[in-house]
Amino acid sequence: MKALKKVKYVCVLVIVLMFLSSPAISFGEPIKIGAMFISSGKMGGYGKHGGQAIQLAVDEINADGGVLGRNLEAVVEDTKLKKDVALALAERFVNQDKVDFLMGPTSSGIAMGLTEFARANKKILVLTQAATDALTGAKFHPYVFSTLSNAMMHSRSGAYLMASKPYKKYMCVGPDYSYGHSSWKMFKSKLQELRSDVEFVGELFPKFLAQDYSEEIKKVLEAKPDAVWCPLWGGDAINFIKQALPTGLFDKVKFAFPVAGALEVLVPMGADMPTGVYVSSRYFFTSPDSSMNQRFVKDYYTRFNEYPDYMAGETYAGVYFIKAAIERAGTIEADKIIEAIEKEPLSWETPEGWKTMRPEDHSVVEDCLWGQTSPNEKYGFAIPRSFESIQGEEICRTDEELNAVRDEYKKKQN
Repeated sequence: MKALKKVKYVCVLVIVLMFLSSPAISFGEPIKIGAMFISSGKMGGYGKHGGQAIQLAVDEINADGGVLGRNLEAVVEDTKLKKDVALALAERFVNQDKVDFLMGPTSSGIAMGLTEFARANKKILVLTQAATDALTGAKFHPYVFSTLSNAMMHSRSGAYLMASKPYKKYMCVGPDYSYGHSSWKMFKSKLQELRSDVEFVGELFPKFLAQDYSEEIKKVLEAKPDAVWCPLWGGDAINFIKQALPTGLFDKVKFAFPVAGALEVLVPMGADMPTGVYVSSRYFFTSPDSSMNQRFVKDYYTRFNEYPDYMAGETYAGVYFIKAAIERAGTIEADKIIEAIEKEPLSWETPEGWKTMRPEDHSVVEDCLWGQTSPNEKYGFAIPRSFESIQGEEICRTDEELNAVRDEYKKKQN
């Protein structure tokens, strides 16, 4: 009997040691993320890629032991591109699901309301798709962190790119809402600063989700600019490009699209995408040639049977930011995480390279890539063969600029 008891004791001890030593086992309540994106309708790809990236990141982290010995758990919902739906989801996440972090949304307009909810409820909101610079500029508060390069950074990066080219006469064709107008304003301002010899010969703002761009195409051909800044994106960019192709517009005028390097444009365009168009994206799956990016692309394609778009790359990076932030602070308490990151910039590795979170505005420092479209037989759609990298430090706001936009916002509120 004593020998039997000894055997039982040894077996129990071995099982306990196995559990303790296994990296896939974590203890305690899970750390919860409540994520929301647009997952339906014409822009549903944003939510699909965001949700898939969260699945992949959460599974990887949990398989490696979790965060501080606790598993991550994520709930992903569809905002349906409606502010009231997003706020209702946030209420549910915080009050019923008891999430520790909020993530999303896709729309900058929705994010403006959601950021106030995050501040009121002292929940950290991680922005991985909404890109208006006001969230970390004029309307900044400590509970918001942006892990993607925002619209201002991409506009400035485009100005640095085009300033190095021989073009002098510029126009704009952009969507008629805040993003389109601010993108052109920020591009134009920085380009003028870099090049005193440029001239602006027109600006066109067709309505968002327009179906017919014939009038805009005609006006560009008549104005004969050297280059066009074109912040059309998604279906708008596709429609414009397809309608402009028969006119030979892209052979006569150089175009720069700050967001048309996204797969949501390149894949549907396929072999029809004109060659030599300047495009940018917040993440290109072909760059950099690092082991982390190679693994991410391979695992993503194996699991979901498609290449990761920038929505996937940025959201995946957002989950790993949460992991890095918790580990830096040693806790999931929002105020202690904020204190730890504001004390010293936090850097963490992502598929697109290393990102650094700035203490002064909780905005990420990262390089912006631009390249010219080129046919690619391997993928079946155009993608740049090489990239020009605009350094992150050059396109972020200075302390003086941050103070100026925040002071101006305060004046308007008073």
